[in-house]
Amino acid sequence: MANRFYTIMIVPENAQKPRQIHVPAWLIRVSLILLPILFLLAITILLDYRYIASQVSENRDLQAENRKLRQDVQLYQSRLDSMESSLERIENFSSRLKMITNLMDRDQLSQQVESPLPSSVIAEKAPETKSTNPVEINFDQLTNRSYGLEQNLHELYELLSDQRSFLNALPTKKPSEGMFTSGFGVRVSPMGDGAEKMHEGLDIASNVGTPIHAPAAGTIIFAGKKSGYGQIIMMDHGYGLETWYGHTSRILTKPGQKIKRGQVIALSGNSGRSTGAHVHYEVHVNGIPVDPINYILEN
Repeated sequence: MANRFYTIMIVPENAQKPRQIHVPAWLIRVSLILLPILFLLAITILLDYRYIASQVSENRDLQAENRKLRQDVQLYQSRLDSMESSLERIENFSSRLKMITNLMDRDQLSQQVESPLPSSVIAEKAPETKSTNPVEINFDQLTNRSYGLEQNLHELYELLSDQRSFLNALPTKKPSEGMFTSGFGVRVSPMGDGAEKMHEGLDIASNVGTPIHAPAAGTIIFAGKKSGYGQIIMMDHGYGLETWYGHTSRILTKPGQKIKRGQVIALSGNSGRSTGAHVHYEVHVNGIPVDPINYILEN
């Protein structure tokens, strides 16, 4: 017959009466089954905890790495934007130099502009890098190229500056203070007739009486009234270059007069076919109107 109870006796050290605890047999059998299961469950929970803890630590490391990568991307984007801005400025400067030197050998000029800077100069000026990151190397190569191009352009500009007689004839100075309001090219006529017409100059808005300065040295070849232009001055700078100044309110020069660079030649106004006070400024090369903005290097 199977035991229904198990008796546990507790005998004290002194002479006290022993105590008996009766435990049902089924409880013992259930305990023998549950204890291994609970042990295995505890082991599983412990292992899962350690795994989750390691994943949390790894996630923290990944988050820190992602933050660093985002900072690196922002840094590279900032450097790229800076270089793009620099290259855009250089290209603009290059195009203006090419335009104002249209009487020179363009092939020779192009070779001077595009020829690489000597490596010794680049090594002296451009920052060296020891990075093995291909992205950083590409940035450094682009920096060196842009620096070399900029140096070549400045050297070319200095070379042109040495040719004083030619450079002094170039209308590189803005003739009057004020905002550019209408550029060179086809536009709708401002007189309200809706017709599209070629605008062969650059309009600079200003108050009546604003001084108009000669953008380069030259000789006055016409000073008077001309249809559409009102009171106009025409100046010959040599090398096939002429500049015109229309809608003036007062002419301060006369034909045949020699003019220095920066000399006041007239006052702005609203004479002739005009909708407001401004200077209509034209540049002609060998008798053909060209965009004056390409010649203005100085405000």
